[in-house]
Amino acid sequence: MFRADPAGLAYACAAVVFAVVATVTWRRRASNPAVAAALVAAMLGACWWSLADAVGVAAVDETVSAVGWLAVFPGLGVAVIAFACLAGCLARPPWAPSRRLVLALAAEPAVVSLLAATNPAHQLVYRGAGAAELTGSAGWTYGPFFWVHSAYSYTVMLVGIVMVAHAWWTAPAPFRAQRLSMLVAVLVPAAANIVNLFDGLPLDVDPTPIGLSVTGVIIAWSVFRQDLITFTPVARGLILEHISDAIIAVGPAGRVIDANPAGVRLVRRLHPGRDVDLVGAVARDLVGAMSTTDDGATEVRVTLDGRPAELHVRSSALVGRKGRPLGSVLVIRDVTEVKAQSRRLEEANAQLTQQLATIERLRADLEEQASRDSLTGLHNRRYMVQRLEVLLARARDAARPLSVVLLDIDRFKRINDHHGHLAGDAVLVEAAGRIAAAAPPGALVARWGGEEFFVALPGADLAAGLAFAEQVRRDVEDRGIAVGDAVVPCTVSGGVATYPASGATAAQLFHAADLSLYEAKATGRNRVLAQHPTVPAPRRPSGGEQAPGLAAAQPTGSGAGRTSPDRVADQH
Repeated sequence: MFRADPAGLAYACAAVVFAVVATVTWRRRASNPAVAAALVAAMLGACWWSLADAVGVAAVDETVSAVGWLAVFPGLGVAVIAFACLAGCLARPPWAPSRRLVLALAAEPAVVSLLAATNPAHQLVYRGAGAAELTGSAGWTYGPFFWVHSAYSYTVMLVGIVMVAHAWWTAPAPFRAQRLSMLVAVLVPAAANIVNLFDGLPLDVDPTPIGLSVTGVIIAWSVFRQDLITFTPVARGLILEHISDAIIAVGPAGRVIDANPAGVRLVRRLHPGRDVDLVGAVARDLVGAMSTTDDGATEVRVTLDGRPAELHVRSSALVGRKGRPLGSVLVIRDVTEVKAQSRRLEEANAQLTQQLATIERLRADLEEQASRDSLTGLHNRRYMVQRLEVLLARARDAARPLSVVLLDIDRFKRINDHHGHLAGDAVLVEAAGRIAAAAPPGALVARWGGEEFFVALPGADLAAGLAFAEQVRRDVEDRGIAVGDAVVPCTVSGGVATYPASGATAAQLFHAADLSLYEAKATGRNRVLAQHPTVPAPRRPSGGEQAPGLAAAQPTGSGAGRTSPDRVADQH
């Protein structure tokens, strides 16, 4: 029924290629339905066309061969229409052909296909010897509708080729190879058919199968290796239309040459109530000094909708392919709300910082109050114990002396008994103030409890510690303590110890100073004594009170001390 004809085999191979490309494209249609549908239709039409040509070339029976040649027109028409739609999709994405457009394009191919399938109307397409009997197709000539159909098909093809060429020329770099592949794919068979149509090739067979084979291979390459279906650009115009920033293109003469919808809205907000013709207008009249902004970014203050606004303006030069200046493009963003939010955030941060500082001050005040004696205002015993450890560590690291002084108001119980407890409190407050006033900077002054006060003197040796304690004792003895309009006679006794001679730890230092104070009280009061390593250290009575917060320790010196009944009987 069919003979082994090289041309027929080439047609059949081309049909197989087109069928494979159509199948793969259809499976990938989800990425770009419009491009996929057009490409599938073009491949199926080309497949039909190739199979019909294969039958016309390879059929042994002349009638079958004649039917094959007449059956070309439906496939040819579908391929041409689909190519035109594909070209539109590539040239103007995401454009898709409407049903009305497809029907209009298919009208002429449908008529020719109907004529070719109707006997004797097919003679309007092919005529000549054997045409009426569908025999001897080699002797056929072209009828009037063949030329009409050829003119129509090549016109549609030419429009499609122009669109693909434009798409290739204007496409971004990543997409240019795709467009060039499609352009070459359609130019090869089109050129071969045109030349063959006018008997320009010295061949006995139609070169169409060769061209179609090349077309199928190129399109397969475009689909499989260049990812034509999934890797397609979005129209820049569509992107610009959906960008919320105003984009205004200004030509070299300073006139507006284009703008996106956001740019049009911005200009209308700048000129409310005015009918603005944007394109062709002088840019400076529409956007003021923003139109003369050099390359870079700036911020300007304007009035939008009758309210103050802030705009961020970025200007970029437009340059042609050969470096020819084409003007500039302005990208304008309304940052009024962003700026307002930023200012509100800064104000909130400043307020938060102020509140945190206030909280920190309150915390510090509370911490300070917690470390203070409520009556005298001096540091309390807990703070003194903690701070003395720090001062002693510093003295140890710096290899410097540190003296501690314990001061006790003599016969404080008698003051309370004779003058009342309020007067006694006043005496404590005044004595605390004098001790604090006499202490050098950096000294630690605390109320140990009752009528006893503690002073730590960083950097002071034994002599300096004795001098400080003697200064306080003399001041109290000479001036007494003023309570209201009266002066209460008063004296103090003191005990001094020094690091490292009197002890190496806080407990040892305090114990040494306490023993010195005990000795001063026991030997007549109103005096200051120091605990020396070589001086026998008196012992407190076994039932005596230990210093809270400090462990009792033996002084640096050795020997037994004396027990004074007066110190035990009159602690105050």
